[in-house]
Amino acid sequence: METREEKNKKIRKKIIREEREKKTKVIVKIVTIILTIVLVILCYGMFIGAKFTSVLEHKITSSLIPSSFHGVKLVQISDILYDSLNKQDLDKLAKQINKLKPDILVFTGDLKRQEYSLSKEDIDTLENFFQSLESKIGRFAVIGDMDDDSFHVIMENSNFEILNNKEKILYYKDNEPIKLIGFDTKDLKEVKNEDSYYTICLLHNPDKIDDIASSCNLALAGDTLGGEIRIPFTTIGLFDNHKYYSDYYKLDNTELYISNGLGNNLNLRLFDRPSINLFRLTKY
Repeated sequence: METREEKNKKIRKKIIREEREKKTKVIVKIVTIILTIVLVILCYGMFIGAKFTSVLEHKITSSLIPSSFHGVKLVQISDILYDSLNKQDLDKLAKQINKLKPDILVFTGDLKRQEYSLSKEDIDTLENFFQSLESKIGRFAVIGDMDDDSFHVIMENSNFEILNNKEKILYYKDNEPIKLIGFDTKDLKEVKNEDSYYTICLLHNPDKIDDIASSCNLALAGDTLGGEIRIPFTTIGLFDNHKYYSDYYKLDNTELYISNGLGNNLNLRLFDRPSINLFRLTKY
């Protein structure tokens, strides 16, 4: 026959065991919730955040913009970073871009990821994409820091004018033009801007703006990808070390806009959707 002390000992062991089981269940539940949240965030970043492209619209107003360019739409795309995007992604993007009916179309570099070598099939895919893009006045491009010789082949075969350390006087409807200046940020060279025309500068790396800002009224850059993973409710990206990382800066008389780009390096994006930039030029 059990003594009272033995019975109490059994009861205490049972209570301790039940408490341990309760704690284990709570821990398992917490870990399951955390893993589920992480999995949902990763799936969102991979299948929604990295694939659903936003159109960011900006109104650019300056008395220097000629009357003939008032209302002109300039569309900027950047950082495709093939093979983070595939043919189906590019087909969707082409439809999205053409739906905007751009008058001027610019690409600010990085066709591919740094370590990726484009195959003949990849080059054909990219050429078909760029050839399918429509614009009324012209199509222009500058090289990115991850681009190689294939950049020149693809752009030339797609009828994009390459503006690496070059300028282009652009006329539309009447005799008063605007000027485009493109910069090769891997091999930056001075392009003297001695005219009084409204000037739009194209560059890949936004940090090079400090060297060229005096030549530009409007500067369009890429490269940052918006940091790919942003701290919520901020413009701070976790995977970016640029001096200029936000979407917009006003530097004296120069407006700098930085594209989030279309592709990615991490196969996901969080709080930082890929984007197409649409600029409406207005005189007033």
